[in-house]
Amino acid sequence: MPKSSGQRSTVTRRGTITFEVLSLFLLMSACVQPPSQPETPPPPAPVQVADTLPVLPAFTPFDRSSIRARLEKKKEAGIPLVVHVFVPLCDNEHQGIIPVNASLGDGMNLKTNLYWGARYGVKSHFRNRSSWELLESRPDPGPDVLERVIFKKTYSPTTSVILIADAYRGDRMTECVAGFFSALAGATQDTIYQIFGSPDLLAFNGHNGLMDFIDLDPEIDRDTLRRDAAVIACASNGYFHDRLNYAGGYPLVTTTNLMAPEAYVLEAVIDSWAQGQTENEILNSAGVAYHHYQQCGEKGARRLFTGGW
Repeated sequence: MPKSSGQRSTVTRRGTITFEVLSLFLLMSACVQPPSQPETPPPPAPVQVADTLPVLPAFTPFDRSSIRARLEKKKEAGIPLVVHVFVPLCDNEHQGIIPVNASLGDGMNLKTNLYWGARYGVKSHFRNRSSWELLESRPDPGPDVLERVIFKKTYSPTTSVILIADAYRGDRMTECVAGFFSALAGATQDTIYQIFGSPDLLAFNGHNGLMDFIDLDPEIDRDTLRRDAAVIACASNGYFHDRLNYAGGYPLVTTTNLMAPEAYVLEAVIDSWAQGQTENEILNSAGVAYHHYQQCGEKGARRLFTGGW
């Protein structure tokens, strides 16, 4: 009987085996049998480490003496101190966080975002404080930043602070962290610095992006000008400590554990810092503010903040 048009060719060996089964058998054999190799494999090509990894300077602790002297000189001359804050908007979708309410965790919504427009977000908190004057609100100052706000506070006839805060899109965490370290290292050419001068205190306020294993080489100090740094984010000391040193930043305030990076801590740090308080007093002010709003216990709140090397 002639074969039907849909019948496939077969190979007969003590029975009839379909071509498909034989092919599958050969494929499985190839998976389990390692490919033949020469008796003496060629040596691997040498790895050029210097071409793939940044050359880091030695970790060199330094104190704040030059920073304090510069701050006092500016205050004596009546020149405002400058603080630049980098805020990655809370983002349920793009950040490794425990999801919050959808509106709080919308990384593109300035009005409702947990770290910006919510009650204790940076913009809302400082705008609601009578001692801080909102000088400017600028939408879309760059491709990664949804809004920039500028505040001013006067402490005495000779002491005042200009606060610049940038709200980064929630899906631009890498750019936010990179921007923070670039400014800290003196590598940023921002036109706002031409108006108010180079920042004296750089702050990062939001989710700890380095916890998300972002691919970011350490920034190396460019202008040898030491600057104060505050990283108000979960367990920031362990993640930012060495990178701050490489960038020429002094760890004025970092954290030791999980926490809520809300703006009342930032305000307490700025107030204490601007008035020339000691490092320990600055850390105490952060702990007091955190306990006041979180009611978590004064001792526990104080242990949450650390500084120095």
